[in-house]
Amino acid sequence: MKRKKQILRNIAVILVTALLYLWQSGYHLTPEAVFRSAEKAEWLGPAQEVMEIGTRDDGCLCLVALEQKGFYVVSAKPSLGIFWKYTNEHWDGYFPVKVKTRAWVSEDIIVGQTRETDAVEVVCVLEGWNIEKNDWQDVGRYTIPVGENGFFSMTLGSDTAETAGTIDCVVKEVICKNAAGEVIGKDSQ
Repeated sequence: MKRKKQILRNIAVILVTALLYLWQSGYHLTPEAVFRSAEKAEWLGPAQEVMEIGTRDDGCLCLVALEQKGFYVVSAKPSLGIFWKYTNEHWDGYFPVKVKTRAWVSEDIIVGQTRETDAVEVVCVLEGWNIEKNDWQDVGRYTIPVGENGFFSMTLGSDTAETAGTIDCVVKEVICKNAAGEVIGKDSQ
């Protein structure tokens, strides 16, 4: 009987040690837990709402939270089967919105926020640096619906910049439109 108790005790010690190691190494059971951990590490938040905005090509799930003066994006990567881990590969950081409308391209995702209350969609004009021409050129125009909270996002194809022969895509201009399709605001970046 004493031998069985020792085995159970040792298994319990091993499990507790393994769980502490996973917790200290940044492994979490949900993507939102990863987000909350990154939020604390960066001295942000706590955000009221965490939204999922898309998945990157390497399987990282992108999450975003809105604040009064902007928003921030964090990526969580699936790891070890059932866990999620914070990854610095895609740390996008905090995006302040100091004008009416602002948008950024984060690798293959367009993210932004507008304070135009009547906006139902935005048109983001992207441009990229053309190596051959040594100049900026338009990459495309993307129409994105705006949520009730003013946030908008869109996952681009990974080949968007490559098909245009450019690198380093940026948002050149954001055009806000109302339900009638009229332009109600325009912000150049």
